[in-house]
Parts: sequence; C-alpha cells; structure tokens
Amino acid sequence: MLFVLLDFAYYSNAQSTAPCLEIDSIQTEYTIYDDITFNFKKNCEEKVLISISLEKKENDRWTLFAEDIFQIPHIRKVENNIFLKENENNRKEKWKIKRTMYRKGCDNLYRFRFNIRKTNLELISTEYSNVFRVKKG
Repeated sequence: MLFVLLDFAYYSNAQSTAPCLEIDSIQTEYTIYDDITFNFKKNCEEKVLISISLEKKENDRWTLFAEDIFQIPHIRKVENNIFLKENENNRKEKWKIKRTMYRKGCDNLYRFRFNIRKTNLELISTEYSNVFRVKKG
C-alpha cells in the first residue's frame, strides 16, 4: 500500500510540473567550445528555480560530471539557479562546451539534469535533456 501511495505522489508531482515548465531539446552533437542554448518556457504563474548539472555516460552508467554548470572557477561552491519570475515566461541561457569534455577513444556522451524547484526550494521534479556527443571538431 505504501508503494502505491509513493508512486501516486511521484506521478502526481511529475504531472503537475510538466505543463508548468518546458525545456527545449538541444542538439545531439557538439564540438569543443560550441555554445549550447537552453530555452525555458514557463506556463504557470509560480516562480521557478532551475539548477543544471551535467552527467557523463561511463560504462553504461550515468555519473555526475559537473554539479553546477554555471559554477564560477576557483570558488568552492556556487549555487547559480536560473530564476524565472512570475511574469517571465521565456528565458534563454548559453553555456560553452569545455575542452575537458572530450577524451580521445571515449564515446563522450553527456546529458543535462535539470532540478526544478519552487521558490521555497521544494523539489518539484528532475528532468533530463536528450543525450548529446562531444567531438573534437
């Protein structure tokens, strides 16, 4: 019974956020130093916080590559949430592919993890981008 309730609560939360925030797909292949543009479309009236981390596929498992992609170099921990206000419906953010993301002889497969929160920092959902490959160029 507990598992049924937990599944229902998870499913309800996932469904409630789906119409609230849309994240456009990204390309499936990039080269080193390319820009990735994220396009967020908010369809609800709530404030929304989005944090983005990067995962890499290694040995058929997804591992954390960068906890916060907008982290400022040489500072231990920076939480750079993208903040969508009540009246802000569209937002674009750019991020540059890093040289360290390409290793010769590897598949170099990545995906982004979006943690979507309400302004009280309650986690609404976790979404993933499509998988993309980084090549040398």
